[in-house]
Amino acid sequence: MSKRPKTAGSFLSRLSRPAGRLRDMPIWSKLGLIMIVPTIATVVVGTSGLVDNLQTLNNANRAGDLANLVGYSGDLVNSLQDERTAAVLLLGAPKGQVREQYQEAYNRVNLRVDQSKVPYLQQRAQLEDLPGSLDTLLDRIDQELTDLPGTRSQVFNGKLAISDAVGSYQGMINQLISVRDSVTQLAGDNELSDRMRAATSVARAKEFLSLRRVAVHQVLIQKAYISPLRRDYIASQTGQALALQNFQAVATRAEREFFDQTVAGADRRQADNYSGWMDSRSSESIAGVPFGPDQWDAAMTANARLFRTVEIKLDGDVVGDADALRSGVQRTVFLQTGLLLSMLLLAILFAYLVARSMARSLRDLRQGALSIAQHGLPQAVARLRDPQVIGQLTPAQLANQIAEPLPVRSKDEFGQVTEAFNAVHLEAVRTAAEQAALRSSVATMFVNLARRSQILVDRLIGHLDRLERGEEDPDRLAELFQLDHLATRMRRNDENLLVLAGADSTRVQREPAALIDVLRAAQSEVEHYTRIEFGIIDRDIEVSAHAVNDMVHLVAELFDNATAFSPPDSQVMVEARRIGDRSTLYVEDRGIGISAEQLADLNERLSTPPQVDVAVSRMMGLVVVARLASRHGVKVELRPGSDRGTVAEVTMPASVLVPRALAGRGPQASALPVSGPAGGAQTGSFPGFGPPA
Repeated sequence: MSKRPKTAGSFLSRLSRPAGRLRDMPIWSKLGLIMIVPTIATVVVGTSGLVDNLQTLNNANRAGDLANLVGYSGDLVNSLQDERTAAVLLLGAPKGQVREQYQEAYNRVNLRVDQSKVPYLQQRAQLEDLPGSLDTLLDRIDQELTDLPGTRSQVFNGKLAISDAVGSYQGMINQLISVRDSVTQLAGDNELSDRMRAATSVARAKEFLSLRRVAVHQVLIQKAYISPLRRDYIASQTGQALALQNFQAVATRAEREFFDQTVAGADRRQADNYSGWMDSRSSESIAGVPFGPDQWDAAMTANARLFRTVEIKLDGDVVGDADALRSGVQRTVFLQTGLLLSMLLLAILFAYLVARSMARSLRDLRQGALSIAQHGLPQAVARLRDPQVIGQLTPAQLANQIAEPLPVRSKDEFGQVTEAFNAVHLEAVRTAAEQAALRSSVATMFVNLARRSQILVDRLIGHLDRLERGEEDPDRLAELFQLDHLATRMRRNDENLLVLAGADSTRVQREPAALIDVLRAAQSEVEHYTRIEFGIIDRDIEVSAHAVNDMVHLVAELFDNATAFSPPDSQVMVEARRIGDRSTLYVEDRGIGISAEQLADLNERLSTPPQVDVAVSRMMGLVVVARLASRHGVKVELRPGSDRGTVAEVTMPASVLVPRALAGRGPQASALPVSGPAGGAQTGSFPGFGPPA
């Protein structure tokens, strides 16, 4: 006699073991498993937000340190500007008592510069983890400061030409001012960046004033207003004017008023008078010059001191704003950390209380059921064997009198189960009473009680969800996922009909959603979702609640088209960037592309949704995209790819997006790469919209 093969049975038995072990686990363990996923998700999400805030705190700390460095660099630049002028006067002075006076003045300025270097270098030594460009710039400044004694020696000994000395100092000063530009880009806060730009503009204006001071000293030394010096003088005036224009553009009203009130008075008028005389000279001759070197230097120094007063005030405000920003971020980090820990503790506490209540209810139900099974029901059956008891009461009365129900202590599912068990117990006793009555009244009656069973069928997607949650075989789970995706596509086809009929989606979204979540939701509705690859997606883009579902639908149609009409081994690249108050989404493939005539026709249909007819029904996806885009003012346009293929460009207006100031929490990076489900080359085309026939 042949034996049945055991392969299939062994496979099914292995498949049922994990589910059986899960069913046999106690309620505490099951609740623990239920709590693991949300707890881990909470920890991951909270930790991610905390990490972002810690990065923001690190940026705020760095901004504060850089603001202090900029303040110290302002003192150093001011001293270097005076040293540059003293060097020009020393190199241009004739031998004798005058030269000795300029040598003493040059030495005094040297001491001031050395004193200004000390706090700057101390603050510089505390900076770490700077961007490469800024770190390289600061290293060059450090080297320039190291080589400064050599330059001074050449100036003191008269071995350096005036133009070379000016160029040496000017290069160092320009690098120190360039530090301000780099620090402005690393501020991490728009308001702080504007304050830094205002201070930088004043610093540059002061540097151009110092260059004009040096240029006129050279004119006085050479006793001729030669063309190179005229160009330097005019360039200093032009540069100062541009710097002041930039200041007016970025400064606040209070800063502009403070500047106008400070940079005024007799000191400025004297400098303007001397500069006006220089402006009036059209020849190289300076005969009749109304001032000498000392008078010119005194006037320009006094005028520069006014600019320096404004610069000190603005730098101090920047340091104060940076400290306030740092304190605010610290408070946010502490608050979110405490909130995260509190939520975790509350979740654990609630889980414990719920688990204890459920375990107690199940324990009482188990003990009551065992008591009825072991004592109550056998005693009831024994009493029903007494003919006198059966003859006096009806089966229902007997059941109500004999059956002792379990106490119902709650109205939840456990209480409902208890009531159901009491009903079963009562029905069992009643049935036993009926059987006993039938046996006693009609001994020969044929009793044939048939079992009835009813199969409860739930809706398809709900049933699939239950199967997916209980299924652990990867192959069968993959098949269930395929069925789930097909059901999702069927739902989207129904929604397509709603859109074509002019009706709104039945699904309502009450909260805005990040664009990356919209893209992922659209990806989940596409059959070949694994071929969609996300490139750079700006994380500060959020879609307004009223447009979330329609944007998911629109993007899903684009994804479906790109994957359906491209080779099965190809990828579709998706990127999104915010440009001003708008945002642009790119869906790109590298297929054979579309002809110019067909592109023009498709773009015309996208910009002007056609009426629904038999021809339109063959490209239902295109009409759906066009109508959804028209509903929200979104512009969808197809264009050829850079190399080959086609790019679908979706431009979302401000009415569809959450304003930048309300999107997210805290500054973030402008763009981050989003890992897609698969990588590889992208090919495909956009010959039409909708699933292939």
